[in-house]
Amino acid sequence: MKAAVVAEAEEKPAQTAIPIPINAPLAKDIFTHVSFTNLKCGSLDRRFTEFQRCYIKAFNRSHKYIDVHARLLQIPVKDVSINLKLMRYDHGYKPFFINVTFDACKFLKNQKHSIVKLFYNAFKDSSNLNHTCPYDHDLKLDHFWTGNIEADFTKYIPLINGDYSVDTLWYSNNIARSFVNIYLRLS
Repeated sequence: MKAAVVAEAEEKPAQTAIPIPINAPLAKDIFTHVSFTNLKCGSLDRRFTEFQRCYIKAFNRSHKYIDVHARLLQIPVKDVSINLKLMRYDHGYKPFFINVTFDACKFLKNQKHSIVKLFYNAFKDSSNLNHTCPYDHDLKLDHFWTGNIEADFTKYIPLINGDYSVDTLWYSNNIARSFVNIYLRLS
């Protein structure tokens, strides 16, 4: 008698229903629009770096692109470190989520740092920063448009709407040489 009860219980597994609304957004349907709002480039050592271009240009009504051209005055550059910070505007720009300093030469040899790799993948096709050190040429970021960030970055790191900045401070031989800060709005 007990065996029959056990067999009957095994035949009817417990069912739990989870109601899913038909019009509920799925994770893959969430989309963030990115728009560049400002760009600041500066040389902290004018004997080392000179910016020839640093501007945002409208691609169409909804997308803009960035062009940066930094001329290196002391070549070859064999040692590059970058401090990368993501800042969020909340009554002033405050650190948010990422603040990392890394050796760019080592990273380009072995791309193991996952957060840095997300940033790099967003701009690598628009840049000539695609090989390891030494650098004996000018550094360029040509037509880096907002679609690169939307396609490569925001799908992996969900960010709430608001104003952000990506602040980079570039070092060579442990001396701060230049900075590039990109300001953007997510909506």
